Amino acid sequence: MDTIRVKLDNQFEAELYTNILDEESIPHVLITNNSLAYNGIFELTMGWGFVDIPIEYEKKALMLYKALKESFNKEDI
Repeated sequence: MDTIRVKLDNQFEAELYTNILDEESIPHVLITNNSLAYNGIFELTMGWGFVDIPIEYEKKALMLYKALKESFNKEDI
């Protein structure tokens, strides 16, 4: 199955985005790069994590992610 990968900056963003995907019934898999054994080294080099989403949901999933990121910027004002 072909998927798109949406990179996430942190756990807070991941929780919000996956909740939105759940509400919209968009299947997804959350993958984190967190490893207690390696004391966060993978997060430093590869980022916090990502969500894999089937390609047929690409347009809607990216639109929802963009809206989420824009809402963060509005709150900073």
